[in-house]
Amino acid sequence: MDSNEAAAALAGISGAERRLADQIGPCPPWRHAAFGLVMALLVGGASLPLLWQATSMPVAMALVAVIARYDRRRYGVFINGYRRGKTLPLTLLLLGGTLVLLVAQIHAREAGLSVWTKAGITALAFAYAVAGSVVWQRVFLAELRARQ
Repeated sequence: MDSNEAAAALAGISGAERRLADQIGPCPPWRHAAFGLVMALLVGGASLPLLWQATSMPVAMALVAVIARYDRRRYGVFINGYRRGKTLPLTLLLLGGTLVLLVAQIHAREAGLSVWTKAGITALAFAYAVAGSVVWQRVFLAELRARQ
């Protein structure tokens, strides 16, 4: 393969990435909310008695499967958040912030704090995940469109 063939191959990849970005476009709001619900179930479940915790986890995982299936049907792919590029720092920030909220939720449960405190932490997890999902998608699409 000579340099012209290599350049043509790279241009083809860049073109495919831009077409993927155009095909994916912005997700519908419910898609971001579904991700927020998954994270809220995981964080909120930690405030519940063990039997309810054991129920909330499979429900959250089933919702992940529904989201992945939707993405594959709509876009032909499911984009994993743990990928190289400009989105990785956002993914790690989202993970770290969610872990902080999870620890806060466990503390609230163990300290016997009010239901309102636990609900507030769960609501924060939902809002944080939805905002993170929106920002992550914007960065991802911009990254795909910027490659040359």
